[in-house]
This record gives sequence, structure tokens and C-alpha cells, in this order.
Amino acid sequence: MSSPLKPSACFLLLCLLPLFSLTACAFVHTPTPGATLPHSLKGAFLEVSEKSALGDFALVSGNQVAPIYFDAADAKVVEITANALAEDVHKVTGKTPAVKASAPESKPSVIIIGTLGKNASINQLVSQGKIKVGGLQGKWESYLAMTIARPFPGVENALVIVGSDRRGTAYGAFALSEAIGVSPWCWWADVTPRHRDALFVRAGICASKEPSVQYRGIFINDEDWGLQPWAAKNFEPEVGDIGPKTYARVFELLLRLKANYLWPGMHSCTKAFNIYPENKVVAENYAIVMGASHCEPLLRNNVTEWDTKTRGEWDYVKNRDNVVKYWEERVKENGKYENIYTVGMRGLHDSGMVGGGTTAEQVARLEKVFADQRDLLAQYVNSQVEKVPQLFVPYKEVLPLYQNGLKVPDDVTLGWVDDNHGYIRRLSNAEERKRSGGSGVYYHVSYWGMPEDYLWLCTTPPALIWEEMRKAYDNDARKVWVLNVGDIKPSEIDMEFFLRLAWDVNAWDENAQLVFLTDWAERNFGKENAKEIAAILDEYYRLHYAAKPEHLLKAKFTNNYNEKTDRMQRFAKLVERTNALYEKQPKELRDAFYQLLVYPVRCSALMNEKFLSDTVEDAQKAYGQIQTETKYYNEEMAAGKWRHMMSMAPRNTPVFKKPIGDEKNDATRKEASVDHGIVGDGYVSLEAEKPTRKTNGDGATWKIISGLGRSGDSLALLPTTAKVTGKATLEYDFTVTKSGDAKTMVYCVPTHAISSDVQLRYSVSIDSEQPQTVDIDTKEFSKSWSANVLNGAAIGTSAHKLAPGKHTLKITPLDPGIVFDKVVVDLGGLKPTHLGPPETAK
Repeated sequence: MSSPLKPSACFLLLCLLPLFSLTACAFVHTPTPGATLPHSLKGAFLEVSEKSALGDFALVSGNQVAPIYFDAADAKVVEITANALAEDVHKVTGKTPAVKASAPESKPSVIIIGTLGKNASINQLVSQGKIKVGGLQGKWESYLAMTIARPFPGVENALVIVGSDRRGTAYGAFALSEAIGVSPWCWWADVTPRHRDALFVRAGICASKEPSVQYRGIFINDEDWGLQPWAAKNFEPEVGDIGPKTYARVFELLLRLKANYLWPGMHSCTKAFNIYPENKVVAENYAIVMGASHCEPLLRNNVTEWDTKTRGEWDYVKNRDNVVKYWEERVKENGKYENIYTVGMRGLHDSGMVGGGTTAEQVARLEKVFADQRDLLAQYVNSQVEKVPQLFVPYKEVLPLYQNGLKVPDDVTLGWVDDNHGYIRRLSNAEERKRSGGSGVYYHVSYWGMPEDYLWLCTTPPALIWEEMRKAYDNDARKVWVLNVGDIKPSEIDMEFFLRLAWDVNAWDENAQLVFLTDWAERNFGKENAKEIAAILDEYYRLHYAAKPEHLLKAKFTNNYNEKTDRMQRFAKLVERTNALYEKQPKELRDAFYQLLVYPVRCSALMNEKFLSDTVEDAQKAYGQIQTETKYYNEEMAAGKWRHMMSMAPRNTPVFKKPIGDEKNDATRKEASVDHGIVGDGYVSLEAEKPTRKTNGDGATWKIISGLGRSGDSLALLPTTAKVTGKATLEYDFTVTKSGDAKTMVYCVPTHAISSDVQLRYSVSIDSEQPQTVDIDTKEFSKSWSANVLNGAAIGTSAHKLAPGKHTLKITPLDPGIVFDKVVVDLGGLKPTHLGPPETAK
């Protein structure tokens, strides 16, 4: 593989209006063919064009640039986004609107940005009946955008953006930024818009919907090898840490993605968010709701804030007064800001609660902790404590305490968690769904821990995120969604999909992956190559669902059924396609393209080459090329802007080590590459999404989830809220020429039982035999769970006897939430394989 191409430090990227947010928009004019900017039919704003039509609002026309007005009495975030919008207009046109905190002056065109009830000019328009805001009042984070002819004396035309609250206003302003062609990743991934000489907004009105999920955010975590050294040594050396300058950039990104919530970095390499007084002020200015992770009660980062020398042991039983005083200090200091308070108690960091005792004693202790914490919230935040947003996260060892009778106050939100590898452990049962606090989800696309880390490249398929989070939403987890994004980079794609889905959960269906990736590629890189970029990324996610690059040390790829050879060939083709597109990009486009596509595609292919190649020499070359690519990412890409951001060996785990070996090692590699071929009648392999016949259930339909599966797509009965009655079935016809014992293996996505009310079972039978019940759920940290998450499959097995001839295998789901991937009938001829045998020819 060649060394990285060396694009120019400048970057100019064709950006299109996003294809993601569904809004209710009414347009006065029909677009003139060929005159509009590229945009989606699901646009989040009024249509923007480079050519004018009668009645259009002229944002930029010749030397005329519409000024932006806001009210100084409005929230600080309105001023911030007004100025950001002006900068975005400059990025596109080279001309900068004036930004003024005053009533509109006599101008041909003006932009007015404000919050309902907080902007005097907007209030005047409402009182005069020129703006109808009845549908906006009382809404959460919503906005209206409209053009108004002659709103004030001396003003010919106005574009008014009014929010139901301060974040709604900000989202409206950034929706205009997207409409003119500015990507949310304009700074964080160097996606800059193409130049346009003029900008005209079509006359009309556009009303956004309320978000599907109330609080939508990210968790910056495991930042030791990326965000923290980048901020400390490169972006914010004056602080030497992730400080207010860095967080301001994070908060702006969140607003551009219509998010509102953050758990800040909290590892020991990073000082606590609140150590720097400016941080919480910046959060307030950007209207970002602050929270803290599952082991940071009441906004306290114990790793850097709890001093055992002065405060004693972190032990609620032996040192309660100091622990409570510690919490009190933070709530007293931060109570005036907008926060969600994590309640409960764990160890100093990501560990179990100190104090020991029986399960019953720990439950009682935690209930006392709740009482003390809520007393503090009532004293310093709101005497009606049930109105204070609170979150309880039953993570790891805390879940068994909850399952053993822990009483969580009814108004506290239950924050359900995945198993750290993308499969939600459980959601609310029927009784829990009645809770006034509702529920939410803490989800991962980056993780440090068992059975293996995945901290380097982001490879979680959007298809899996859609399947799990749609399931969560349908089961009423709608209060809080938090995504562990590691260092933000290189999790850009997954992060955006997760947050866009939280904003509008109905924007995609089971075909989400390819649809989203095509829209994402078109917005960021233009329509011409969007389908090819999306196809590359779709293949990238499909290849890695079977084995993440960080998990290759544990993967057992063989060349039975040519799986090693086929995998290497698929990666080689993927790199070839990516490089071809990279070569076609003009030099000013390459920084964004490199970091978002080239680096992850090349390096993941090289990692597979390192483990699957025939010789140590080839493996070592692959290792060296990963170093070269990573050096380019850090040192040369974007003129060193991201220096120290990318590590090719986070935590320096064995999977990242340089290959070493000798002739014996080479012989072992080559021996593993012997092709055993396909063993005739020794097995039958069927893709689950291709049944011979299928029967839908009562209120549920079989849906193919595109992009989710190790060798194809997958099949699920949706929605997961429909009652499973045994009516829904899958039937697969097959023929064998031998008689004998057979083992059926049903490969499923390794999900978990949706709630404590159900299990994760299916029944299987061949022909007229008695159905057998198989449960594929696993306990977290068990040996079978570890194997499942590393392999991306839970395999249910059953024994049968077959005679020569035609047969029908029948599968009936007995619980909701099972996702079927592959069905294999082994008659004794199946060879060892990581993926299972390929589909049998029909």
C-alpha cells in the first residue's frame, strides 16, 4: 500500500443541505429547475437557492448582505449562534453579515433571531399578528422560520427565526447554516462548504417538530490517547487540558447536531470539568445541559476531586458526613445552571460501591444515598425535588442491586445501559414504564474493558444503532440518550447518526444504514460520488461487524470456505475504491476525505493484513504502514490541526503490537491458509433473511434490517412492542442426500431480553417433529457473552435426525427482540470457521 497522499493544507468541500431532519414546511414558490442548491426533501429549513424568484428573501445578493439582529436581553446562546451564522455565511460567500443587538434598522432585508417572549422585535410582530406562534408556545426545543414582507417601516423583507426556548432558537439558526451548505462538521472534520456568489431563501414558513428524545448527548470518555493530549499539547496548551476553549467547540458541535447534553471527560489524565470555573459558564452560555457519568454522583468527578488525605475514605458507611458535604459543595455551586444530576453511588471510579455487606445491606445503603442527595437538590436547586432532572444508571454491578428490590424514586429517570458492546442489557418492563421519570439509554461506540477494548477505529454499524435504539424508543426510553463517543474523532459518523436519530426517530426505517450514509456523503462530499462513498462505508461496517480491528487477536478466521482469502480480497477492493475516490478529489477536499474515509478504511484493512497475511514480513509491513498513516493524520493532515489526536495503539494492548516471528511462524500462517473447500452434503447454510415462507405476527411484521449481519442482512419481527403469540414463523426448505444426526445452528445478533418481563427464546423444528425451545440470552461477563460480542453472533443449537430428501425447518420467535442472521444445519461435515459457512447454492 502506498504512503498517504499529501493534500494541501487548505480545504474546500462541497456541502449539501442535510437529508436527515423531518420538518413540516410550507413553501410559497415551486423551485425553479436547476436553480436550487442541493438539498433533501426532508430539509430542516426553507429552501435556499443561488438564483432568485419573486418574493425571495435575499440573504446575499451582489454587495447586499442581510444583517442579523438579536435582542441583548435574550439568552447568551442566541448571540453566540447569531455570530456563528454570520461566520457560516462568510464561509460560503466570502461576505459577512453584520450582527447587531438592536431593533432592525431600515434595510432591504434583515434576519431576526430570537426566543419567543425574549425578543422585543419578535414580540412586536406577534402582537401585530404578523407572526402566528400558537403552535410554538410550550414546545420543547422547537423553532419557526418564516419570511415576512414589510415587517417594519423601511424594511422590505425579513427572515425571522423564532425558538420556543433558547435551544430551539439556536437550532433554528444552525438549520439555516445547513441550508446554505455548511456541514455540522465544518470545524471538527474540516468539512468546508463550496463557494456561492448569492443566497436566496424561498418565501414561506417552516416549523420544526419537537425532538423525539428530550435529552440527547454524548460522553467524552477514555480520552487519554486522543482528545486530552490533543487539547493539552496542541489546541489549548495555555490550560494544558480539556478546558473552556475545547468545550466551547464541543458545545457548538452539539448544537449543530441538535443535541443538548454532555457528560464531560473524567479520566485521571483530565482534570474534573468543574476544576476550571469557566467550563460551567461556557456550558451555560451555549445552553448545554451538563451531566456526569454513572460513577460521578451530583456532578462530582471523584478521580480528581476526592482527596483521601483531607476528606478521608470514599466510604458512605464510615465517612458519610464528608461524602455528603462533598456533594453539597458542588450542588450549591452549580445548582443555578441547567443540569441532569446523576444519583446513586459507586466506587471512586468505574468500580463497585465501597462498604461491602450483603446485597440487602447494599440496597439499603443506596436508598439512604438517594435520600441524602435529594435533600441537597431540594435545598439548592428546587424545593420541589421531583422537578429536578435526575438520572440513575444501573451500570455493571448496580443492576443486580436494582433487580434485588432497590427503590428508585419514581421521578428519577432510569438510564438503561448496553453491555458496552452495543447490545442493550434491558429496558423498562410494563410496570417501570409507568414511572413519571421515564427512562433512557447509555450506549457505546467506543469502550475500554472486557472482553476486549475498541478504542481505535469506530466500526459500530449504524444498522445496529438503529435496531437497538429504535427498540429502546418503542419501549419508552425517550427521556435521555447518551452516546459514549470516546474522543469524538473518529466516531463522527456514528455520533451524528445517533444524535439525528434521537432528534427524529422516525427519519429512518430498517434501511437506515445505506440511506443515512448516502445522505451523509451527499451533504459532505457532493452528489456525484455520494452513492459510491455510501457503498464503501456500508461495506466497511459489514466487514467489521464480524470482527472489529481491535478484536482480531481473538478472531478465529480460517481459510475453510475461503473465509480468510475472501475477507482479504474484500478489504483490498475496499481500499482500491477508497483510494480511487481520494485521487479524484481536488487537493482542497482531501483533508476531510482522508480523516473521514481514507484513514479508517486503510488502517482497518492493514490491521486485517497484519493478522491474516501469510508471512510475518507482510504483517510487519502492514504494521509499519499503520504507523505511516497515523503519523500523516497527526502531523500533516490539515496542517497539523489534529496533532496528538490519533493513536494507533490506545492502551497499548497486545493486539496493537508489532508482529514478530520466524520461519516456524510463517509456516503456521501458511498452514492456516490451506483451502479445505466446501464439503458437499456435509451441511446446509441459509441466510435468515431469505426464508422460503414467512408468516407475520399479530401487529408485527418481518423486516429485513439492511447492513446488520455477519454475512448478509438480518431479519427481525418489528415492532418489538407487539405481543409475541407464536403466530409469526419462518420456514426454510432444504434437501439432503444422507441420513443421520444433524445439529441446527441459528445465528442471531447477540441482543438481550428486552425487559424482566420476557426472555429471548425461539422454537425450532424440522418437519413434523416436536419443537425445541432455545434461549440465546447470556449473562454479561460470562464466557458465552464474551464470545458472542467478539464474534457478533449468539448461536442457538438444537439436535435433530434427518432422512434423505426434502425437509422444512421452522423457526418461531417466542419473545420479542430476536434478530436472526443465518441458519446452518450441520450433518457432520462442517469445518471450523469464524463466520460460519457461506450460503448453500440452491
